Amino acid sequence: MLVQSLNTEQLIIESARKHFAARGFSGVSLQDIAADAGTTKSMVNYYFRSKEKLFSVIFLREFQLLFSSIASFLLEDLPLKEKITNIVSLDVDRLLKMPELPVFIMSEMHRNPEIVLKHLEHIPIDQLLLQLDKQIRRETKQGIIRYIPPRELMINIQSLTIFPFLSKPMMTGRLGYTEKTFTALMMKRKKDIVDTIWKSIAV
Repeated sequence: MLVQSLNTEQLIIESARKHFAARGFSGVSLQDIAADAGTTKSMVNYYFRSKEKLFSVIFLREFQLLFSSIASFLLEDLPLKEKITNIVSLDVDRLLKMPELPVFIMSEMHRNPEIVLKHLEHIPIDQLLLQLDKQIRRETKQGIIRYIPPRELMINIQSLTIFPFLSKPMMTGRLGYTEKTFTALMMKRKKDIVDTIWKSIAV
């Protein structure tokens, strides 16, 4: 019975993730999720109480996964420019699949910052920044780049990748972008962002 319960809960989570990624929060009903998971709306409410709670579970997991993946890239034995390229590509690809993630995280950070930060407790952020700082100093000494504090570098990367998704409603509602042209712009921006950041620190 416990195995069946866990399977049902996981099926609901997988179904919700797929539907929220495809149509966003407002475009999905609990009935849609339940039908795709092979269960009932009552069972979805039993496990998650509401669509809002289920949405939170999905997006907090995505947020945690995104930061875990960034941490993995920072630990790789690669030149700094390759790390920046990989992180930018990861950000853009993940946000194209979950474009509502930045808005959700910003809202949660203002309403419940302790909940969001709790999902990052397993990531040794200070150690990662220290290691990144050592690489920055090493490449600075080699004459490849000018020194930039690691926190500022990460802020630059995240700002350039995340802002278009925060402003997507304006871009599609007022600036004439369609879903197709917005996606094409984001794919093009992968290289543009790396070029912009690298030009700002390259010697």
